[in-house]
Amino acid sequence: MNPTVMGALDSFESAALSIKLSNRVLLQSPLSEQDTWPDDLQGAPSGGAALMMGLSLFGASQGVTVPLQIDPSTGFPRPTSSLYLFLKDREQLLDKHVSKEDSIYFKNRPQDDYYRELGFRKKPGTIHEYVYRNPLMAYGVVTNNKHEMLQLEAEIALTARGYTQCDAFLRKASAEVGEEIKKAACKDPTLKDEAIQAALKEKTEDMATMEQTYGKLANKVYTASVNGADFSMAAMTKIACAVVNGIRAFPNIQNEFKGLKGAYNTAMLFPRIKMVLNSLGIYKDNLGLQYTVYKTMYQQIKGKYQIKGDEPAKEEKTKEALRRIELAETLLKQLEPKLLLAFAGEPVDFSDQEINQLEKTAALFPVSDNMVQLAGLNRY
Repeated sequence: MNPTVMGALDSFESAALSIKLSNRVLLQSPLSEQDTWPDDLQGAPSGGAALMMGLSLFGASQGVTVPLQIDPSTGFPRPTSSLYLFLKDREQLLDKHVSKEDSIYFKNRPQDDYYRELGFRKKPGTIHEYVYRNPLMAYGVVTNNKHEMLQLEAEIALTARGYTQCDAFLRKASAEVGEEIKKAACKDPTLKDEAIQAALKEKTEDMATMEQTYGKLANKVYTASVNGADFSMAAMTKIACAVVNGIRAFPNIQNEFKGLKGAYNTAMLFPRIKMVLNSLGIYKDNLGLQYTVYKTMYQQIKGKYQIKGDEPAKEEKTKEALRRIELAETLLKQLEPKLLLAFAGEPVDFSDQEINQLEKTAALFPVSDNMVQLAGLNRY
């Protein structure tokens, strides 16, 4: 299938939404052991979303991407890929299932006020009677390093705000903006993998008592962190698709958008698209930070607590996500030398096999009900 700018934009918008969701899960979603939203994130999409995803997948099978709306804030065509539609559905799910009362409470409290009692909301069978500001602070409790998590949370929040400002800048800037201006608006994340992993290192000692007190909460944090890693890896894969396809397709953008001038303000749109395609490395850097946090969280918890799902089907969803994450991470590491050149704007050729592998891996997001697609990748 020939690369298209529209397809690259779709990948980019899906990646940007994945970053937003990943930050929301990590920093803005209060969590207690009786919350269901970590498991709900792995559930099937709503009926309306499933129908639209089916239509999108059919269109993709025919090599067609047909955005039906324009984003008024950017002028970009809204993407219609199944991943984008799935992520929008997950966003609505969080709106519905994350406690609004707790969200408002923590939003208006100082940083060191990171937990509150469930009180009358405590359900029968709930052992630990506190709700935490987000999975990161709940992780700090179950690994006995709350002080380090408060510091790390503040640094991650700064990076998340920086990403939001950078994203808004790039979407509204023109292609003529100089590199120095872009660097000023889009600073490199100060957090590095080694610092993140050191801060997240668990400090538990009496695991028998910890398991009894925090076992259920640890399982919720584990599921939430796997979901966050899944969102982050989906975005990293889509960013790779965008850079591989978009840069190759951009020289033909006039022909691709020919006849659509009534729908798109091409004089405004083309420079913005070029700016975004030339800035994908910035998104990759933010995603690397997120992915390191989530992966370290679920690996540390699994090494200390008994991980057991409430339902076999949900447990299998988590295992499937981990397999998908591992497969995508392995492929991106293989492609990293070429991707780094592409991010730097250097000419690079990707083989048909590499492009095929990347597209098949990207198609694993969102989750499917079986692993047939994974089996198909083993042939390459």
